Amino acid sequence: MPNIVALKLGGSYSLMAGHQDEGHILALDQLALQQQISANFLFHAFSNYKKTPSERKTLDFIAKKWLHIQRLWREFRLRDKQIRRRGHKDARFLEHDYFQQELFELVHEKYMVVRGFLSRDKRNLLAGQPAARP
Repeated sequence: MPNIVALKLGGSYSLMAGHQDEGHILALDQLALQQQISANFLFHAFSNYKKTPSERKTLDFIAKKWLHIQRLWREFRLRDKQIRRRGHKDARFLEHDYFQQELFELVHEKYMVVRGFLSRDKRNLLAGQPAARP
């Protein structure tokens, strides 16, 4: 699977020319890099759940996956808020590649799809039907 996040962020970790406060840019770069790593963990968790055979999808398995994905999503969302707060301090931060690409929207969209799969599989198990394959 290609690294979607790396493709989206590309070379966003260079300093902006002429910026007076390089420390803030470096901090923003570090947060954006951490966000890239978190997004990759989320994409991996989404992909792994979809690939899991339906016979392994028990209520316990679904509950554990749900908690794992929720924890990763919460971390990703909180870091996004941190990054956006930094971006509002100075309009020049909005030139940073993190604000130009749509990583948050992409991760959120995939999160909602997998959340739907988890809910559907749990409902099916509770109704006595085997979990459906996505």
